[in-house]
Amino acid sequence: MKRLNISFLLAGLFLVALQACKKPVDLFPTDFINEANVFQTVNDLDQALLAAYGSWPGENNMYFNAIVADETKISNENRGQGQFEFKWQYVADQGGATTSHWGHYINIGRINKALAAFDKVNARNPAEATQKEQIRGQFLALRALAHFEMLQVYSGRFVPTALGIPYTTTSDLGARPSRPTMAETIAGIEADLLAAFNSPLANAPAASGTAGVIRISKSVVAGIRARVALYKGNDWTNAANFASDCITLSGRSLNTGAAFANIWTDDDNPASSELLWKIRRTGTSVGTLWQDNNGDVFFEPSDKLKALFNRTTDTRFNTFFLIDPTAQDTCLVRKFFTSARGPKIVDVKLMRLSEMYLIRAEARAESNNLSGAAADYNLVRQNRITGYTNETFVDKTDAINKIYNERARELCFEGFRFYDHVRRGLPIQRPASDVQSLEWQTLAADNFRFKFPIPGNSIRANPNMVQNPGY
Repeated sequence: MKRLNISFLLAGLFLVALQACKKPVDLFPTDFINEANVFQTVNDLDQALLAAYGSWPGENNMYFNAIVADETKISNENRGQGQFEFKWQYVADQGGATTSHWGHYINIGRINKALAAFDKVNARNPAEATQKEQIRGQFLALRALAHFEMLQVYSGRFVPTALGIPYTTTSDLGARPSRPTMAETIAGIEADLLAAFNSPLANAPAASGTAGVIRISKSVVAGIRARVALYKGNDWTNAANFASDCITLSGRSLNTGAAFANIWTDDDNPASSELLWKIRRTGTSVGTLWQDNNGDVFFEPSDKLKALFNRTTDTRFNTFFLIDPTAQDTCLVRKFFTSARGPKIVDVKLMRLSEMYLIRAEARAESNNLSGAAADYNLVRQNRITGYTNETFVDKTDAINKIYNERARELCFEGFRFYDHVRRGLPIQRPASDVQSLEWQTLAADNFRFKFPIPGNSIRANPNMVQNPGY
Protein backbone atom coordinates (compact mmCIF):
# COMPACT_ATOMS: atom_id res chain seq x y z
CA MET A 1 0.00 0.00 0.00
CA LYS A 2 1.26 3.42 -0.86
CA ARG A 3 2.05 5.45 2.23
CA LEU A 4 2.70 9.09 2.86
CA ASN A 5 4.14 10.73 5.95
CA ILE A 6 2.55 14.17 6.20
CA SER A 7 5.38 15.46 8.40
CA PHE A 8 7.89 14.53 5.72
CA LEU A 9 5.66 16.14 3.10
CA LEU A 10 5.57 19.38 5.04
CA ALA A 11 9.32 19.33 5.49
CA GLY A 12 9.90 18.58 1.83
CA LEU A 13 7.63 21.35 0.60
CA PHE A 14 9.29 23.77 3.00
CA LEU A 15 12.73 22.89 1.61
CA VAL A 16 11.46 23.40 -1.92
CA ALA A 17 10.17 26.82 -0.90
CA LEU A 18 13.56 27.72 0.58
CA GLN A 19 15.41 26.60 -2.53
CA ALA A 20 13.14 28.78 -4.66
CA CYS A 21 14.04 31.92 -2.69
CA LYS A 22 16.74 34.07 -4.28
CA LYS A 23 17.33 36.22 -1.23
CA PRO A 24 15.92 36.56 2.31
CA VAL A 25 13.48 39.35 1.40
CA ASP A 26 11.74 36.99 -1.06
CA LEU A 27 10.18 35.02 1.82
CA PHE A 28 6.76 36.37 2.72
CA PRO A 29 4.25 35.17 5.37
CA THR A 30 2.18 33.59 2.60
CA ASP A 31 5.13 31.34 1.70
CA PHE A 32 4.91 29.36 4.93
CA ILE A 33 3.46 25.87 4.72
CA ASN A 34 0.07 25.23 6.33
CA GLU A 35 -2.89 22.94 5.78
CA ALA A 36 -4.32 25.24 3.10
CA ASN A 37 -1.13 24.88 1.07
CA VAL A 38 -0.71 21.15 1.62
CA PHE A 39 -4.33 20.20 0.86
CA GLN A 40 -5.10 21.83 -2.47
CA THR A 41 -6.57 18.95 -4.48
CA VAL A 42 -8.70 15.89 -3.85
CA ASN A 43 -5.61 13.81 -4.56
CA ASP A 44 -3.83 15.58 -1.69
CA LEU A 45 -6.66 14.52 0.62
CA ASP A 46 -6.38 10.97 -0.69
CA GLN A 47 -2.66 10.90 0.02
CA ALA A 48 -3.34 11.97 3.60
CA LEU A 49 -5.89 9.17 3.89
CA LEU A 50 -3.34 6.61 2.73
CA ALA A 51 -0.96 7.97 5.38
CA ALA A 52 -3.64 7.48 8.03
CA TYR A 53 -4.15 3.90 6.90
CA GLY A 54 -0.42 3.23 6.81
CA SER A 55 0.15 4.46 10.36
CA TRP A 56 -2.77 2.52 11.86
CA PRO A 57 -1.40 0.59 14.90
CA GLY A 58 -3.09 -2.71 14.13
CA GLU A 59 -0.11 -4.71 15.35
CA ASN A 60 -0.22 -3.16 18.82
CA ASN A 61 -3.92 -3.94 19.09
CA MET A 62 -3.26 -7.61 18.26
CA TYR A 63 -0.28 -7.75 20.60
CA PHE A 64 -1.71 -6.47 23.88
CA ASN A 65 -5.03 -8.25 23.39
CA ALA A 66 -3.13 -11.53 23.25
CA ILE A 67 -0.52 -11.08 25.98
CA VAL A 68 -2.60 -9.24 28.58
CA ALA A 69 -5.40 -11.79 28.24
CA ASP A 70 -4.99 -15.57 27.95
CA GLU A 71 -4.01 -16.28 24.33
CA THR A 72 -0.27 -16.63 24.95
CA LYS A 73 2.37 -17.84 27.36
CA ILE A 74 5.96 -16.66 27.72
CA SER A 75 8.48 -18.75 25.80
CA ASN A 76 11.77 -19.89 27.30
CA GLU A 77 13.46 -17.84 24.56
CA ASN A 78 11.77 -14.61 25.64
CA ARG A 79 14.37 -11.94 26.48
CA GLY A 80 11.97 -9.61 28.29
CA GLN A 81 9.64 -8.74 25.41
CA GLY A 82 6.17 -7.93 26.71
CA GLN A 83 6.75 -9.45 30.14
CA PHE A 84 5.45 -6.45 32.09
CA GLU A 85 2.18 -6.53 30.17
CA PHE A 86 1.87 -10.31 30.47
CA LYS A 87 2.42 -10.07 34.24
CA TRP A 88 -0.03 -7.14 34.61
CA GLN A 89 2.77 -4.91 35.92
CA TYR A 90 2.24 -1.98 33.57
CA VAL A 91 2.62 1.56 34.90
CA ALA A 92 1.96 5.01 33.49
CA ASP A 93 5.60 5.95 32.78
CA GLN A 94 6.78 2.54 31.66
CA GLY A 95 5.77 2.72 28.02
CA GLY A 96 5.03 -0.44 26.11
CA ALA A 97 1.90 -1.80 24.49
CA THR A 98 -0.57 -0.60 27.13
CA THR A 99 0.34 3.09 27.17
CA SER A 100 1.29 3.30 23.50
CA HIS A 101 -2.30 2.72 22.40
CA TRP A 102 -2.93 6.27 23.65
CA GLY A 103 -0.89 7.17 20.57
CA HIS A 104 -4.06 6.83 18.52
CA TYR A 105 -4.41 10.54 19.28
CA ILE A 106 -1.44 11.25 16.99
CA ASN A 107 -3.25 9.66 14.06
CA ILE A 108 -6.49 11.37 15.09
CA GLY A 109 -4.69 14.72 14.99
CA ARG A 110 -3.58 14.07 11.41
CA ILE A 111 -7.09 13.02 10.46
CA ASN A 112 -8.53 16.19 11.98
CA LYS A 113 -6.06 18.36 10.05
CA ALA A 114 -7.18 16.75 6.81
CA LEU A 115 -10.89 17.01 7.66
CA ALA A 116 -10.49 20.69 8.45
CA ALA A 117 -9.25 21.29 4.89
CA PHE A 118 -12.14 19.58 3.06
CA ASP A 119 -14.34 22.63 2.57
CA LYS A 120 -11.42 24.54 1.04
CA VAL A 121 -10.64 21.87 -1.56
CA ASN A 122 -12.69 22.14 -4.73
CA ALA A 123 -13.52 19.11 -6.84
CA ARG A 124 -12.96 19.57 -10.56
CA ASN A 125 -15.87 17.41 -11.72
CA PRO A 126 -18.75 15.30 -10.34
CA ALA A 127 -16.66 12.14 -10.16
CA GLU A 128 -14.04 13.92 -8.07
CA ALA A 129 -16.77 15.39 -5.86
CA THR A 130 -17.95 11.85 -5.09
CA GLN A 131 -14.38 10.71 -4.46
CA LYS A 132 -13.91 13.61 -2.04
CA GLU A 133 -16.93 12.54 0.01
CA GLN A 134 -15.76 8.93 -0.04
CA ILE A 135 -12.43 10.06 1.40
CA ARG A 136 -14.25 12.07 4.06
CA GLY A 137 -16.30 9.01 5.02
CA GLN A 138 -13.19 6.89 5.47
CA PHE A 139 -11.53 9.55 7.61
CA LEU A 140 -14.62 9.72 9.85
CA ALA A 141 -14.71 5.94 10.23
CA LEU A 142 -11.02 5.83 11.16
CA ARG A 143 -11.47 8.63 13.69
CA ALA A 144 -14.39 6.82 15.28
CA LEU A 145 -12.58 3.49 15.45
CA ALA A 146 -9.44 5.05 16.95
CA HIS A 147 -11.49 6.58 19.77
CA PHE A 148 -13.41 3.33 20.23
CA GLU A 149 -10.26 1.23 20.65
CA MET A 150 -8.92 3.66 23.24
CA LEU A 151 -12.23 3.84 25.08
CA GLN A 152 -12.28 0.09 25.67
CA VAL A 153 -8.86 -0.07 27.31
CA TYR A 154 -8.64 3.30 29.07
CA SER A 155 -12.23 3.41 30.34
CA GLY A 156 -13.04 -0.29 30.65
CA ARG A 157 -16.47 -1.85 30.69
CA PHE A 158 -19.19 0.48 29.44
CA VAL A 159 -20.83 2.49 32.20
CA PRO A 160 -22.51 5.57 30.68
CA THR A 161 -21.71 7.89 33.59
CA ALA A 162 -18.11 6.72 34.11
CA LEU A 163 -15.10 8.61 32.75
CA GLY A 164 -14.60 8.24 29.02
CA ILE A 165 -11.83 9.67 26.86
CA PRO A 166 -11.80 13.03 25.05
CA TYR A 167 -13.43 12.86 21.62
CA THR A 168 -11.26 15.20 19.60
CA THR A 169 -12.46 16.70 16.33
CA THR A 170 -9.85 19.45 15.93
CA SER A 171 -6.07 19.49 15.83
CA ASP A 172 -4.89 21.88 18.53
CA LEU A 173 -1.58 21.34 20.30
CA GLY A 174 -2.66 23.80 22.98
CA ALA A 175 -5.89 21.98 23.83
CA ARG A 176 -6.29 20.72 27.40
CA PRO A 177 -9.39 18.51 27.25
CA SER A 178 -10.96 16.93 30.29
CA ARG A 179 -12.47 13.47 30.34
CA PRO A 180 -16.16 13.40 29.40
CA THR A 181 -18.51 10.59 30.35
CA MET A 182 -18.37 7.32 28.47
CA ALA A 183 -21.83 8.09 27.07
CA GLU A 184 -20.49 11.34 25.59
CA THR A 185 -17.51 9.56 24.03
CA ILE A 186 -19.78 6.89 22.56
CA ALA A 187 -22.04 9.61 21.16
CA GLY A 188 -19.08 11.09 19.25
CA ILE A 189 -18.10 7.66 17.94
CA GLU A 190 -21.63 6.86 16.81
CA ALA A 191 -22.11 10.25 15.14
CA ASP A 192 -18.94 9.85 13.05
CA LEU A 193 -19.90 6.30 12.10
CA LEU A 194 -23.39 7.39 11.03
CA ALA A 195 -21.90 10.15 8.87
CA ALA A 196 -19.42 7.69 7.38
CA PHE A 197 -22.18 5.18 6.64
CA ASN A 198 -24.25 7.88 4.92
CA SER A 199 -21.32 8.95 2.74
CA PRO A 200 -21.07 7.54 -0.82
CA LEU A 201 -18.73 4.70 0.09
CA ALA A 202 -18.86 1.53 -1.95
CA ASN A 203 -21.11 -1.07 -0.34
CA ALA A 204 -18.68 -3.97 -0.66
CA PRO A 205 -14.92 -4.15 -0.06
CA ALA A 206 -13.04 -2.99 -3.12
CA ALA A 207 -10.30 -5.45 -4.01
CA SER A 208 -7.73 -5.24 -6.77
CA GLY A 209 -4.88 -7.55 -7.61
CA THR A 210 -2.37 -8.54 -4.99
CA ALA A 211 -2.91 -5.35 -2.99
CA GLY A 212 -6.04 -6.95 -1.57
CA VAL A 213 -8.67 -5.20 0.49
CA ILE A 214 -7.37 -1.90 1.80
CA ARG A 215 -9.99 0.82 1.98
CA ILE A 216 -13.01 0.99 4.25
CA SER A 217 -16.33 0.20 2.59
CA LYS A 218 -19.89 0.76 3.79
CA SER A 219 -19.99 -2.87 4.94
CA VAL A 220 -16.94 -2.26 7.15
CA VAL A 221 -18.53 0.84 8.69
CA ALA A 222 -21.58 -1.29 9.51
CA GLY A 223 -19.23 -3.84 11.09
CA ILE A 224 -17.62 -1.19 13.31
CA ARG A 225 -21.09 -0.01 14.35
CA ALA A 226 -21.89 -3.61 15.31
CA ARG A 227 -18.75 -3.75 17.49
CA VAL A 228 -19.73 -0.54 19.26
CA ALA A 229 -23.28 -1.74 19.91
CA LEU A 230 -21.97 -5.07 21.24
CA TYR A 231 -19.58 -3.26 23.59
CA LYS A 232 -22.39 -1.18 25.10
CA GLY A 233 -23.83 -4.36 26.59
CA ASN A 234 -27.50 -3.49 26.16
CA ASP A 235 -27.84 -2.45 22.53
CA TRP A 236 -28.50 -5.95 21.23
CA THR A 237 -30.99 -5.02 18.50
CA ASN A 238 -28.55 -2.60 16.88
CA ALA A 239 -25.66 -5.04 17.28
CA ALA A 240 -27.62 -7.69 15.37
CA ASN A 241 -28.92 -5.26 12.75
CA PHE A 242 -25.55 -3.64 12.07
CA ALA A 243 -23.91 -7.08 11.79
CA SER A 244 -26.62 -8.06 9.31
CA ASP A 245 -25.95 -4.86 7.34
CA CYS A 246 -22.26 -5.72 7.17
CA ILE A 247 -22.96 -9.27 5.99
CA THR A 248 -25.48 -8.18 3.35
CA LEU A 249 -23.55 -5.19 2.02
CA SER A 250 -20.31 -7.17 1.73
CA GLY A 251 -21.80 -9.64 -0.73
CA ARG A 252 -19.35 -12.21 0.63
CA SER A 253 -19.69 -15.66 2.17
CA LEU A 254 -17.54 -17.57 4.64
CA ASN A 255 -14.49 -19.32 3.26
CA THR A 256 -13.59 -22.91 3.98
CA GLY A 257 -10.69 -25.30 3.42
CA ALA A 258 -7.79 -23.93 1.38
CA ALA A 259 -9.58 -20.64 0.73
CA PHE A 260 -9.72 -20.03 4.47
CA ALA A 261 -6.09 -21.03 5.02
CA ASN A 262 -5.02 -18.68 2.21
CA ILE A 263 -6.32 -15.66 4.13
CA TRP A 264 -3.42 -15.91 6.56
CA THR A 265 -0.73 -16.08 3.87
CA ASP A 266 -2.34 -13.28 1.83
CA ASP A 267 -3.03 -15.73 -1.00
CA ASP A 268 -6.80 -15.35 -0.77
CA ASN A 269 -8.82 -14.17 -3.76
CA PRO A 270 -9.64 -10.50 -3.06
CA ALA A 271 -12.94 -10.81 -4.90
CA SER A 272 -14.31 -13.71 -2.85
CA SER A 273 -12.42 -13.61 0.44
CA GLU A 274 -14.38 -13.29 3.69
CA LEU A 275 -11.70 -10.75 4.67
CA LEU A 276 -13.43 -7.36 4.55
CA TRP A 277 -10.64 -4.97 5.51
CA LYS A 278 -6.89 -5.23 5.80
CA ILE A 279 -3.84 -3.02 5.57
CA ARG A 280 -0.87 -3.97 3.43
CA ARG A 281 2.48 -4.43 5.14
CA THR A 282 5.77 -4.75 3.27
CA GLY A 283 7.87 -5.51 6.36
CA THR A 284 7.80 -8.05 9.18
CA SER A 285 5.94 -5.95 11.76
CA VAL A 286 3.08 -8.46 12.03
CA GLY A 287 5.05 -11.69 11.73
CA THR A 288 7.54 -10.71 14.42
CA LEU A 289 4.99 -10.03 17.14
CA TRP A 290 5.53 -13.54 18.50
CA GLN A 291 8.95 -14.56 17.20
CA ASP A 292 12.02 -12.77 15.93
CA ASN A 293 13.48 -12.96 12.44
CA ASN A 294 16.30 -15.09 13.85
CA GLY A 295 13.83 -17.73 15.04
CA ASP A 296 13.70 -16.87 18.76
CA VAL A 297 10.17 -17.23 20.10
CA PHE A 298 8.84 -14.52 22.45
CA PHE A 299 5.37 -15.91 23.04
CA GLU A 300 3.73 -19.25 22.30
CA PRO A 301 0.01 -19.94 21.99
CA SER A 302 -1.33 -20.72 25.45
CA ASP A 303 -2.27 -24.22 26.50
CA LYS A 304 -5.70 -22.84 27.37
CA LEU A 305 -6.24 -21.65 23.80
CA LYS A 306 -4.99 -24.84 22.16
CA ALA A 307 -7.28 -26.92 24.37
CA LEU A 308 -10.33 -25.22 22.84
CA PHE A 309 -9.74 -26.89 19.45
CA ASN A 310 -10.38 -30.39 18.16
CA ARG A 311 -6.98 -31.04 16.61
CA THR A 312 -8.30 -33.65 14.20
CA THR A 313 -11.43 -32.09 12.74
CA ASP A 314 -11.01 -28.32 13.17
CA THR A 315 -9.14 -26.88 10.20
CA ARG A 316 -8.23 -23.83 12.26
CA PHE A 317 -5.85 -25.73 14.52
CA ASN A 318 -3.19 -26.47 11.90
CA THR A 319 -3.91 -23.15 10.20
CA PHE A 320 -3.35 -21.10 13.35
CA PHE A 321 -0.65 -23.17 15.11
CA LEU A 322 2.59 -24.90 14.16
CA ILE A 323 3.24 -27.79 16.56
CA ASP A 324 6.59 -29.40 17.35
CA PRO A 325 5.58 -32.91 18.52
CA THR A 326 9.10 -33.63 19.75
CA ALA A 327 9.20 -30.72 22.21
CA GLN A 328 6.35 -31.34 24.64
CA ASP A 329 3.74 -29.71 22.44
CA THR A 330 5.70 -26.47 21.99
CA CYS A 331 4.17 -24.53 19.13
CA LEU A 332 4.29 -21.27 17.22
CA VAL A 333 1.64 -18.80 16.14
CA ARG A 334 1.20 -19.71 12.49
CA LYS A 335 -1.72 -17.39 11.83
CA PHE A 336 0.55 -14.50 10.76
CA PHE A 337 3.66 -16.42 9.82
CA THR A 338 4.52 -15.96 6.16
CA SER A 339 3.37 -14.93 2.70
CA ALA A 340 4.68 -15.09 -0.86
CA ARG A 341 6.44 -11.79 -0.13
CA GLY A 342 8.65 -13.42 2.47
CA PRO A 343 8.81 -14.96 5.95
CA LYS A 344 6.72 -13.02 8.51
CA ILE A 345 5.65 -10.45 5.91
CA VAL A 346 1.87 -10.47 6.19
CA ASP A 347 -0.92 -7.93 6.13
CA VAL A 348 -2.87 -6.67 9.14
CA LYS A 349 -6.33 -8.22 9.10
CA LEU A 350 -8.84 -5.77 10.57
CA MET A 351 -12.27 -7.28 9.85
CA ARG A 352 -13.60 -10.63 8.68
CA LEU A 353 -17.11 -11.82 7.93
CA SER A 354 -17.06 -14.54 10.61
CA GLU A 355 -16.79 -11.87 13.32
CA MET A 356 -20.11 -10.44 12.17
CA TYR A 357 -21.86 -13.80 12.40
CA LEU A 358 -20.55 -14.22 15.93
CA ILE A 359 -21.60 -10.69 16.91
CA ARG A 360 -25.09 -11.39 15.58
CA ALA A 361 -25.17 -14.76 17.34
CA GLU A 362 -24.31 -13.16 20.68
CA ALA A 363 -26.79 -10.32 20.22
CA ARG A 364 -29.52 -12.77 19.29
CA ALA A 365 -28.73 -14.96 22.28
CA GLU A 366 -28.89 -11.95 24.60
CA SER A 367 -32.32 -11.20 23.10
CA ASN A 368 -33.39 -14.83 23.77
CA ASN A 369 -33.51 -15.67 20.07
CA LEU A 370 -31.71 -18.98 20.64
CA SER A 371 -32.58 -20.52 17.29
CA GLY A 372 -31.24 -17.48 15.41
CA ALA A 373 -28.13 -17.45 17.56
CA ALA A 374 -27.55 -21.15 16.88
CA ALA A 375 -27.93 -20.64 13.13
CA ASP A 376 -25.10 -18.08 13.06
CA TYR A 377 -22.93 -20.06 15.47
CA ASN A 378 -23.35 -23.27 13.47
CA LEU A 379 -22.68 -21.54 10.15
CA VAL A 380 -19.22 -20.48 11.32
CA ARG A 381 -18.44 -23.93 12.66
CA GLN A 382 -19.73 -25.71 9.54
CA ASN A 383 -17.08 -23.89 7.54
CA ARG A 384 -14.28 -24.73 9.95
CA ILE A 385 -14.93 -28.25 11.23
CA THR A 386 -14.97 -31.44 9.16
CA GLY A 387 -18.04 -33.61 9.73
CA TYR A 388 -19.67 -30.99 11.92
CA THR A 389 -23.09 -31.66 13.45
CA ASN A 390 -25.23 -28.64 14.23
CA GLU A 391 -25.72 -27.79 17.89
CA THR A 392 -28.67 -26.36 19.78
CA PHE A 393 -28.48 -24.18 22.86
CA VAL A 394 -30.05 -25.34 26.11
CA ASP A 395 -30.63 -21.81 27.35
CA LYS A 396 -29.24 -18.29 27.12
CA THR A 397 -26.30 -19.00 29.44
CA ASP A 398 -25.31 -22.04 27.40
CA ALA A 399 -25.50 -19.98 24.21
CA ILE A 400 -23.39 -17.10 25.53
CA ASN A 401 -20.69 -19.44 26.88
CA LYS A 402 -20.41 -21.35 23.61
CA ILE A 403 -20.37 -18.23 21.47
CA TYR A 404 -17.75 -16.66 23.74
CA ASN A 405 -15.53 -19.74 23.33
CA GLU A 406 -16.11 -19.71 19.59
CA ARG A 407 -14.89 -16.11 19.44
CA ALA A 408 -11.76 -17.28 21.29
CA ARG A 409 -11.15 -19.93 18.64
CA GLU A 410 -12.09 -18.02 15.53
CA LEU A 411 -10.61 -14.60 16.35
CA CYS A 412 -7.48 -15.52 18.31
CA PHE A 413 -4.50 -13.18 17.80
CA GLU A 414 -6.65 -10.73 15.80
CA GLY A 415 -7.07 -8.19 18.61
CA PHE A 416 -10.32 -9.10 20.39
CA ARG A 417 -9.65 -11.27 23.44
CA PHE A 418 -8.91 -8.61 26.07
CA TYR A 419 -11.75 -6.45 24.74
CA ASP A 420 -14.10 -9.42 25.21
CA HIS A 421 -13.06 -9.79 28.84
CA VAL A 422 -13.55 -6.07 29.40
CA ARG A 423 -17.01 -5.75 27.89
CA ARG A 424 -18.40 -8.87 29.58
CA GLY A 425 -16.78 -8.12 32.95
CA LEU A 426 -15.01 -11.47 33.08
CA PRO A 427 -11.77 -12.28 34.96
CA ILE A 428 -8.67 -13.43 33.12
CA GLN A 429 -7.88 -16.96 34.26
CA ARG A 430 -4.79 -18.76 33.03
CA PRO A 431 -3.98 -22.41 33.79
CA ALA A 432 -0.84 -23.16 35.79
CA SER A 433 0.87 -24.53 32.67
CA ASP A 434 0.70 -21.09 31.05
CA VAL A 435 2.45 -19.14 33.82
CA GLN A 436 5.55 -19.37 35.98
CA SER A 437 3.94 -17.77 39.03
CA LEU A 438 0.52 -17.82 40.67
CA GLU A 439 0.73 -14.00 40.67
CA TRP A 440 0.09 -14.01 36.92
CA GLN A 441 -2.64 -16.63 36.88
CA THR A 442 -5.82 -14.68 37.69
CA LEU A 443 -6.82 -11.07 37.18
CA ALA A 444 -10.09 -10.53 39.01
CA ALA A 445 -12.87 -8.84 37.07
CA ASP A 446 -12.83 -5.85 39.45
CA ASN A 447 -9.05 -5.35 39.29
CA PHE A 448 -8.05 -1.81 38.36
CA ARG A 449 -5.68 -3.13 35.69
CA PHE A 450 -8.60 -3.84 33.39
CA LYS A 451 -8.17 -0.14 32.62
CA PHE A 452 -4.78 0.73 31.18
CA PRO A 453 -2.82 3.68 32.57
CA ILE A 454 -2.96 6.94 30.67
CA PRO A 455 0.67 7.84 29.82
CA GLY A 456 2.30 9.97 32.51
CA ASN A 457 3.44 12.58 29.99
CA SER A 458 -0.15 13.22 28.98
CA ILE A 459 -1.19 13.60 32.61
CA ARG A 460 1.63 16.06 33.32
CA ALA A 461 1.03 18.05 30.13
CA ASN A 462 -2.68 18.43 30.69
CA PRO A 463 -3.90 19.55 34.15
CA ASN A 464 -7.46 18.62 33.14
CA MET A 465 -6.64 14.98 32.43
CA VAL A 466 -7.55 12.49 35.16
CA GLN A 467 -5.50 9.30 35.61
CA ASN A 468 -7.25 5.97 36.06
CA PRO A 469 -7.44 4.68 39.67
CA GLY A 470 -4.53 2.57 40.87
CA TYR A 471 -1.83 4.35 38.90
